[in-house]
Amino acid sequence: MNKHTLWLVIIALALGSCGRRAPAGTGDRIITVTIPPFAWFAEEIGGGDFNVNVLLPPGADHHIWEPLPAQINALSGSEALIMNGQLGFEHAWMERFRQVNPGMKVLDLSKHIQLIRDEGLKVGESRHSVSGISAPLKADPQSEGLKDGSDESSSSVPGAGTTEDVADEGHENSDEESHEGHDHDSQTGESDESAHSDDSHAYAHGGPDPHYWMSPAAARIMARDMRDFLAGLNPASAEKYDANLAAVNRKITEVDSLVRAALGPDLHRTVMIFHPALAYMGRDYGFEQVSFEDEGKSPSPARMKELIDLAREKEIKIIFIQAEYDVRNARSLSVETGAELIVINPMNSEWPEAVMEVARAIGSQQSAVGSRH
Repeated sequence: MNKHTLWLVIIALALGSCGRRAPAGTGDRIITVTIPPFAWFAEEIGGGDFNVNVLLPPGADHHIWEPLPAQINALSGSEALIMNGQLGFEHAWMERFRQVNPGMKVLDLSKHIQLIRDEGLKVGESRHSVSGISAPLKADPQSEGLKDGSDESSSSVPGAGTTEDVADEGHENSDEESHEGHDHDSQTGESDESAHSDDSHAYAHGGPDPHYWMSPAAARIMARDMRDFLAGLNPASAEKYDANLAAVNRKITEVDSLVRAALGPDLHRTVMIFHPALAYMGRDYGFEQVSFEDEGKSPSPARMKELIDLAREKEIKIIFIQAEYDVRNARSLSVETGAELIVINPMNSEWPEAVMEVARAIGSQQSAVGSRH
């Protein structure tokens, strides 16, 4: 067993201590998150004060998913909605969500993230520069002791910054918007699919990449914003949320350390994935992703040839796939190159595991390539 493989074994054991969930909410207060990974943060920071409802079901493709009438109506009992801010279904259905619950508070977790624009990736091109690899995360005294109304700059955290150059400015401060222009008189028991089907894909390609939660650096910013939001909903528990935020930040720092150990010092800097969900993680740790999708479509025969050639050139030994997408082309590439198909789940409701399963797989690829040289 080489040194890097030993590290992977140690990491697998250590992860068990950083992925435990907080107790489920026991009160009558309900908040809703749009995607499963956000539930981990809401439950850890909320500490059981809220029952957390998740809109997107396990295994659903967020690009094409549409909520059922019962799921929409369930929002009537939710005092808050915590959203990604860059997912098509959120914007396509927000008006209907508001009709069901006009007083619902909304938090857009993307508002303080330095977003990466999803412009499509051609073979041999990177979605981002890998020259600015983030330093390891350290304990963040600012985020561990934030008070209500604090506006500490997120620039002290790797991957943080304003979204003025890439974010949709129309969604800044979404938790404070009055939404006066919405019509709240419509019926809420039925969904009008024709009114939303086109809009649901508006944010899928060409806009900001929505997968920022896969970055531990971005996760720290998300956690801070979520703490402030929950404290606004329940000021009496603000100090409790401060303590829980500190605990979450320690877990994020631990995950960051484990990821760096899994990836190793001489990272094989190209990974292949069907649906591009790792740009932010790549920005943190200095690898690039090459995706099968071409503007949301399956690859053409010419692109498949390019992918096969690239996989051989870069000695790519694994191909990431997600269960919710058609992976027939990935299987074909696997047959041609001998690369192993690895199923990952960026939508895992256990956020530490969502990040670590990627790191373990890339680390395994690194070990395989290193043993050949």
